[in-house]
Amino acid sequence: MPIVYTYPTVSPTNADLLLLSDVSDPQKRTKSAVISDVVALATAIIIPEVTVSTTYGGGTYTGAASGVTSLDMGTVYIVTFDVTNAVSPVYLDINGTGSYPLQEGSESGWVDIPINGLLVGITYFLQWDGDRFQVYETNPESSSTVEFVNPDPVTATHGGITVGQTFARKDDDTGYSIQEMFDMILYPYQSPALSNLGITGQGPTVEVGYTVPSGAKTFTWSRSNAGNIEANSGVITDTTAGTTLATGVPIKSATSDSVTLPLSIQKTSGGATHKWQIAGTNSQGGSLPTSAYTITWLWSRYIGNNASTVIVEADILALSVNTSLSTSLSGTYTFPGGNYKYLCIPTSFPEPSAITSGGFPVAMAGTAEGYASGSGTYKYQTVSNVTNSQGEDSDYRVYRSLNQLNGSATFIVS
Repeated sequence: MPIVYTYPTVSPTNADLLLLSDVSDPQKRTKSAVISDVVALATAIIIPEVTVSTTYGGGTYTGAASGVTSLDMGTVYIVTFDVTNAVSPVYLDINGTGSYPLQEGSESGWVDIPINGLLVGITYFLQWDGDRFQVYETNPESSSTVEFVNPDPVTATHGGITVGQTFARKDDDTGYSIQEMFDMILYPYQSPALSNLGITGQGPTVEVGYTVPSGAKTFTWSRSNAGNIEANSGVITDTTAGTTLATGVPIKSATSDSVTLPLSIQKTSGGATHKWQIAGTNSQGGSLPTSAYTITWLWSRYIGNNASTVIVEADILALSVNTSLSTSLSGTYTFPGGNYKYLCIPTSFPEPSAITSGGFPVAMAGTAEGYASGSGTYKYQTVSNVTNSQGEDSDYRVYRSLNQLNGSATFIVS
């Protein structure tokens, strides 16, 4: 057979023949097929479309659409706006699924639709990407007529498509549109997360004996990549008590919710804690990283000046240089001039190992001055049953400077 190196070109028709290698034939014989049979292998994709009617409400269009309970990235929303937008940015909320900005593409990325950018009587085609509604004047899926199917594992990572991923047919027997493939490559899935759980008006450290009252509390949280959070999937639990306080929390559309604490909570020992947690589900069915909020009950340390060589409970509570809730005496304290310098801590705190001022050790009262307790670096007196503002008491160690110091002084304790 003569070898032909070039062939004349022709516009193909459905009746023209193509020469193919039959891979099902052990000998891979060359066979022919008409172009129309090859074209028939390409499957047309039906892109879901939903018609949405709107009512303008001064910054947000309220959309109504039959059967929509959640938004879908693969659906085209066909919208005719009832009023031209008088503000920018402007938002759309379809059936209460959440308000998202209406934006159009530009050379610098997605930008808000400008004032008067949405005209009455014009049909717009919208796609939701998790963060916004992309606005088009022609159907963005109109050219997506071919699907991609390949069950073989991907051999290299490309954007959001990772090594080993496969593209077998979906459960509904459809493949993947060109739009879906490019979205996976160029816009890989951004995992959402929850963080910064808190309770409005309730700090994370309280004095021993404090009671967190029962009743309605506003729990707050932060979230990232909210578009990839499953709507109303939030769960708030009291992990210390082992009880669920709320389910169906709107973590996708909101960052706070009212939750009832069924019982008041009180701790009467230093270092005791109580913990709450918020959890949820991402749009792929996986669990979100949880966020926790913990309240810790602490004793106060009392630090300040007093002219007496020995002090009692009332004197301890009156010291005013520092009364912070804490777990140790470590810190830096600046005293005004005059009088003895007192440092008082619960006996549950560790004993200090060094007290310095200006880089030099501070002379502290010892056995000769009646401060004889303790086996550590510094001796102390014990004052029993010092009662705090919550009515709880603890024994306190009292440390005193050896001398009255006329000038101001800064003590560094470790």
